[in-house]
Amino acid sequence: MAGKRVEKSWTWHLKATREALWPLVSDTERINEALRLPRYRLRETVSDEGLHRRYGEYDDRGTLVRWEEPPFEWSTDHWWRWDRLYDAGPMERTRGTLVLEPDPKGGTVATYTLVAEPRSLTGAILARTGHLGEAGKAFERLLKVADAHARNPQGDFFANLAATRTGARKRRKGEPFQVPDDTAPGDKGLAKQLLSWLAVAFESDLRDIRAKRVARVLGVGIAEAHKAMVIGVEMGALEQRFRLICPSCHCTLREAETPRDLPRSIDCSHCDAAVEKNYTHSVEVIFTPHAAIREPSTMVYCASGPALSPRIVLQQILEPHERRALPATLPKGAYSIRSLDGRAHLTLDAEGGRGALIRMGDDWVEVPEIAETVILENHGEQVATMVVAKADWPPEATSLGEWLTYQRCRKALAASSMDLDEPQDAGTLSLVVISSRSVDELTTCYAVALTHGGAVVEDTGSGIVLVFGQPADAQRAIDTALQALPAARIGADHGPLWLTTDARYAGDPRDRVADLAGLAQEGVPNLSAAFRGALAP
Repeated sequence: MAGKRVEKSWTWHLKATREALWPLVSDTERINEALRLPRYRLRETVSDEGLHRRYGEYDDRGTLVRWEEPPFEWSTDHWWRWDRLYDAGPMERTRGTLVLEPDPKGGTVATYTLVAEPRSLTGAILARTGHLGEAGKAFERLLKVADAHARNPQGDFFANLAATRTGARKRRKGEPFQVPDDTAPGDKGLAKQLLSWLAVAFESDLRDIRAKRVARVLGVGIAEAHKAMVIGVEMGALEQRFRLICPSCHCTLREAETPRDLPRSIDCSHCDAAVEKNYTHSVEVIFTPHAAIREPSTMVYCASGPALSPRIVLQQILEPHERRALPATLPKGAYSIRSLDGRAHLTLDAEGGRGALIRMGDDWVEVPEIAETVILENHGEQVATMVVAKADWPPEATSLGEWLTYQRCRKALAASSMDLDEPQDAGTLSLVVISSRSVDELTTCYAVALTHGGAVVEDTGSGIVLVFGQPADAQRAIDTALQALPAARIGADHGPLWLTTDARYAGDPRDRVADLAGLAQEGVPNLSAAFRGALAP
């Protein structure tokens, strides 16, 4: 019996589409925590040849379980697979694969396969006497809950799941934080929501807290969620950090308490890219809970997986000279195609709806032709992990450039904590100048900025300058401002900007927007062609 492969598969007919299911079933770290699987320590090594290897280990009732963990494989909306190669113990190898396929009758056919390769008689007995079956049944229960949520979403799936699994923690005596009595009335409700979630959230949710994730959890807008982060810091429940990331592979390079403390340039140890400190493309704002809420831990429930790398649309391991055709296409946009070790890299602009033939050698990669689906070929003499990732900023991340477009965020971050000795890229933003010569002009502009997710930047003496990350928010702010200040002269422009001394903006839009306001008629906004173009669908 020892050494014989044991495999068990389950197939379910689900009612939701695979596109709706994927964000839920691909979040393997939160899935593992929801299934109460053991946390493990992660260790990574880099050989003299630059080969990255990853190892995991945990204590199982006094026995140390150790394994090598090859890179996770997936193709977005289609399938994922994990693998473990054990150093010792009853198993040599275990593997799990989830495949999602469209059901001709509607919905999705989901197939989950678990494989065990025992090393010993004990391992064979474990594999054949219910352990795989129990794991499959536990996954089935979670999958059916995910199917129901995907068809009729009610709040955030994992936040709801965490509240049912960890609710007892919320009732513990002596909660570490309470909303201070002097909290502004408009902030108290948001503060209570945040503390309630922190009390019951999965540990996976609290490792790196991002405002846009919190927006989904609390059911509030993006601007409100960023304000919640500031309130959390002011209460002491959250600690703010600034993270320098590699724009190419999104690997974390440094973390610091202030942006100024981050290095201006550094080489990525993972993909060898040269990374410059850029407030729009490489500096992210993240949060961690105070130690009284959760003690910091380096242990994880899953070391990788699609949800941990949301920009990566597919990651595949190919043997030397292997060719693999995937039932996948690339949505329109820019992509980074690279080997996981960083030795090969190129960019691709996809028109959308089609795939590409991607060839990779030991130190090169090329896309010789567009294809109907994605076809991967490894022409090298070594095993290659091929990565296709979106080249844009991760959807849940808040860059420092974006952070400074929200009123409460800008006010909470001192300009002296930023490295503005030289201009910093602020991104492509919308600027609005409001000039009403009214005694309540500044107060009104602050209210408008808070309501519509923007920030007051400066008072020029002839008008108030506001900034917005989205032109649609700027347009709504203009409409609101005209209701309060019907005789105001308003100008608006849109384009690339730079952050300069005192976190003010410089660039062509800044140079033009005051003139636009000065030439505007009272009550009739003067909008630049760039601003109107940015508003167009």
